[in-house]
Amino acid sequence: MTEWYIEQVFAARTWKLRKEIFSPEGKLGEVMLDGDFEGTHFAAYDGNEVVGVLSLICSADSYTIHFFAVAPPARLRGIGTALLYYARLFVRTFKGRYLLVEAPHEQQHFWEKNGFVAGTQNGAVRSYSLSLANDLML
Repeated sequence: MTEWYIEQVFAARTWKLRKEIFSPEGKLGEVMLDGDFEGTHFAAYDGNEVVGVLSLICSADSYTIHFFAVAPPARLRGIGTALLYYARLFVRTFKGRYLLVEAPHEQQHFWEKNGFVAGTQNGAVRSYSLSLANDLML
């Protein structure tokens, strides 16, 4: 049985984990997005603790994933895949056509396993896209 659950949350609920993962020595402002309050955010909880986050920002018919992370002790439990599933469901519900993300090249297997197509690479970061017109995972 799954011990964790996912829900849609306000942007501020994602900031603590964003900071811990993406800017542990930096300032909170470094993990706040322009458009954070207009974006859509999902959090995975283990009890009352946020152990995973995924943020979406919409532009026309595309949604871009930002600050997608799972806390190290909670990894390899399906939380990242579940967060991505919720994001896909949300985007399809609101008639989005594409889901986009830029991620480290080392994560290529995860993105391709989830149906994303690798795009251009800029240094250690690669772009990935998923057309939801033919999304069979939902």
